[in-house]
Amino acid sequence: MKSFAVTVAALCSVASAFPFSLTPWAVQTPPPAGTQLYQLQSKSSVTAVNNQWVSLKTGSTAYGLASTQAAATKFFVNLYKPTGTYSFHNADDTRQVALQGKDSVLLNVIDVTNPNTDIIPGGTLMEWATFTMDGNVLGVKDGSTLTNRTFVAIQATGGYNLAFYDGASNTTTAVNPITLSIVKTT
Repeated sequence: MKSFAVTVAALCSVASAFPFSLTPWAVQTPPPAGTQLYQLQSKSSVTAVNNQWVSLKTGSTAYGLASTQAAATKFFVNLYKPTGTYSFHNADDTRQVALQGKDSVLLNVIDVTNPNTDIIPGGTLMEWATFTMDGNVLGVKDGSTLTNRTFVAIQATGGYNLAFYDGASNTTTAVNPITLSIVKTT
């Protein structure tokens, strides 16, 4: 597990060590008219988190689940060709989705403004622009060799928050495995 943490930390450092102007997500402007927008819908054998929509409550930085599609956040994506991964930008064009946590066991799905290494709190792992869109399912490609990693819903005050679980380590947090389906929207 230690090597995974080092790999994630190294990827975050590499992803943001490039001069800011060379990174594909450095200049955030509104997407051009006609840009494809997406929403994310959870699929799970756990009824409480099945067919829910990924949303961001006003004033929150943690993505959670909402019961209606109308409450779902809309995203647009940018492909980073060298790795074949995507950054997922909140449709208000100033933020993007990141994974953040104290260790690599459970990384919270959060909203970050202009991510770079300067905003990563000490002792915290954080990555962004490492998402995949295989078969209309959201995944993560960050160099890990773990094969059972999955998104999870975690009971929080007033609903469920999202995290990314390594699928192998013990955690004291109760997790509900989910698949995040990518749904085209307007």
